[in-house]
Amino acid sequence: MKQQFLKKMPRWFEEFYDSLTKREVYSLKTSEIIKRSGKSREHLSRLFKQATGTTIGVYLNELRIEHAAAMLTTTYFDIIDIALESGFENLSTFYHLFKKKKGISPKQYRSRYSFVY
Repeated sequence: MKQQFLKKMPRWFEEFYDSLTKREVYSLKTSEIIKRSGKSREHLSRLFKQATGTTIGVYLNELRIEHAAAMLTTTYFDIIDIALESGFENLSTFYHLFKKKKGISPKQYRSRYSFVY
């Protein structure tokens, strides 16, 4: 599916989209990521929504939650450390978004799916 919509987008957009999956990007604020693209927020946001059907912030949070879920099941790190490592500065926001996406809290997720406990 990714290739289908990216064919219609400029090359720089494909590079920007691919850069979002790098773990080091998770800790950056959305505004900083947009600034690094060299494009205006409006232009980039419009293209991103057109290409993916969602906003950059929502997409990043989904990637961050998936990263956190993987860490919860494969590491012994404390949940707060996983939240921070995944780019969430606020533990409450992390818990809220995690539960919204996964249907259970991070602690319950770890108990149910962990490979290390």
